[in-house]
Amino acid sequence: MVTSNTSTPHQDYLHSYRFQWRFLLPNYWGVWLLFTLLFIIGRLPLPALIGLGKLIGRLFYRIGGSRLRITQTNIRLCFPELTAEEQEQLIRKNYEALGFALLEPGLIWWCSLGRLKRISRVSGYEEHIKPLLARGKGVILFGVHMTCIEAIARLAGVSGVAYNILYRVHDNALYEYLTGVMRRRTLGRFIPRKEVKSMLRFVNQGEIGIILPDQDMGRKRSIWTPFFGIPAATIPVTSDYAQQTGATVAMIQYYRDERGHYVLDFSPPLDNFPTGNLEADTLRVNGMIEGFIRQHPEQYLWQHRRFKHRPEGEAKLY
Repeated sequence: MVTSNTSTPHQDYLHSYRFQWRFLLPNYWGVWLLFTLLFIIGRLPLPALIGLGKLIGRLFYRIGGSRLRITQTNIRLCFPELTAEEQEQLIRKNYEALGFALLEPGLIWWCSLGRLKRISRVSGYEEHIKPLLARGKGVILFGVHMTCIEAIARLAGVSGVAYNILYRVHDNALYEYLTGVMRRRTLGRFIPRKEVKSMLRFVNQGEIGIILPDQDMGRKRSIWTPFFGIPAATIPVTSDYAQQTGATVAMIQYYRDERGHYVLDFSPPLDNFPTGNLEADTLRVNGMIEGFIRQHPEQYLWQHRRFKHRPEGEAKLY
């Protein structure tokens, strides 16, 4: 354990992770089948798993649908310098990464510690983050919605990194229960995103809080900040939470390298942050997020409507 947690991870949030006898009813059999298949598939060698994921991604690409149209719009808006053929090639690679992400829980949740360490690399924590925690300083790490985000949750835990992270509670109770059981194996405390005050309380106590401020959450909570040169409704929580808690802020980067291995990098803390200017701070955070995505654009979750809401008078983009 590397933080001063006063309670066991997940202790306060086990209400969603209790087994219920209704989970044995036929309407839940599909979820049981899904997790059984993930368990079996996760035993495959990594190259075979990557190949199967690519095939699944190509299938979803051919099927198309609204998510493909959203992806195409996002790529067209964010990479106008690419030709139409290059944009479509990027989309196909993105769907291949997405296909692997669908299988990834089978690998990550059940693989041995030894196997996970063989296919991953962690850097920056000992140098940049651990000394802050040792002094009782809370840390806010901001990241992005990459396709490998579930894998990173466990990788951080087995690397000795305890953290608090907000997440969306799944609508299916059995799915929520099973993912909760799997996530309990990490050092992470998964907190329903409506309970943000709980996460900030833990940060105030000198722990790590992880946030992903790269999605459109509506006009009410957002400010208009450029993202790939396009005004985007952006929640200024990175600066806001830092002001509320006095925490140090740093970026956390994660992706799969050319071999399909996981890379988790803790960046140095931001200097002069927060400044007290939400607009300037959010612009800085967006710029760092954009810069990272440009390095690995095929692994970003372009299926979200990042530009859903528009400034007054602008036409819809989707």
